[in-house]
Formats: sequence, C-alpha cells, structure tokens
Amino acid sequence: MLFILADRNKPRDADMIDRLVSAKISDAAADPALHDLVRRHMKNFPKTFQLTTLASVNGYPHYRQSDNFTATVGRHTVDSRWVVPYNAYLLRQYDAHINVEICASVKSIKYLFKYVYKGHDRANVELRQSARGEYDEISMFLDARYVSLSEAIWRLLEFRLHGQSHTIIRLPIHLPNFQSVFFIEGREQEAL
Repeated sequence: MLFILADRNKPRDADMIDRLVSAKISDAAADPALHDLVRRHMKNFPKTFQLTTLASVNGYPHYRQSDNFTATVGRHTVDSRWVVPYNAYLLRQYDAHINVEICASVKSIKYLFKYVYKGHDRANVELRQSARGEYDEISMFLDARYVSLSEAIWRLLEFRLHGQSHTIIRLPIHLPNFQSVFFIEGREQEAL
C-alpha cells in the first residue's frame, strides 16, 4: 500500500515519524502481544543501532532502534537491529510481516513501483521442433507467458493496466487560400 498524504499531514520531524513507524523490539512486560508479533514477523538483516530517528529529505528516514530489549527466535537471540520498520496498528491488524516506510523522495516512489512490477527473475525455456513445421503462435504465447502475483490481482480486480488522459489527433490547418486540394493524376483542371 502506498499512502500519499496532504502536505500538512506529512511526517516531517522525528517525533511524528516515531509515532507512525517503529523499528525496535517492544517491551514484553508492557505489551506482550506486540512483542510476540514483532518476534514472529518482523525480522530481517541487522542494521546499526540508531539512538534517535533522523528524518531524511532525499530518501528513507533512519529509524530509532534502541538496544533495550531482545527476543528469542528459535535458538537465536535478536535485538532491535534485526527489526524491520513496522506500524504497531497495522502489525496487530494483519498479524503478518508488514514493512512500513516513510517515503520522502521521488526516488523512493520510483523504487517502490519498480520493485512491485519487476516480475519474476527466472524463466524455464524449452526448445522443440514442430513435427509438421507449423508455427503455433497461440500455444507458444500460452506456454511462455508468466503472470506475476501483482499483475494477476490487478487483472482479476479489472483495474486499468495503463492510462491515457487525452487522445491526440493531428488536424490540418485551414488558412485562407491555402486549402489542400486532392486530385487524380491527369485530371488536375477538374480538381481546380
């Protein structure tokens, strides 16, 4: 999901960002349900500890990650460096991995759309000779077509795949005594 906020609602400072997004393990004593959700769903590669949230003008903020709490995942103990940024309300609502980021630049949005629509990174290809030498374009299309998850959902919900705001038609210019004259070769006098 991408939420585009009005200018007056955009999080510009560290306090507002911290109210919307968290990248730390919550206190198990204060909120055991949230602690368990973060432990189960919000793990990724480690980042460096960050004492305060730093807002960024040209990209993603650097979220505050305190080293106060840890969680045990399997045989490993992880701290807040391993936590993916999340929103506590959305994490509780969906009970799933839900990465939440504050996008502060056009580059972030460009990356988001490139990532969502990148498609599959592999293809299985089989070359075979037709027995009768026929070229069956329909079968070749169906056998080689790959529809990614995002494209499948988009098509199932019958959303437009691309948009066009205006149809552009080139119109001839009509100036006095400059009209276009069409004629058949050899019959020029009749056209005049």
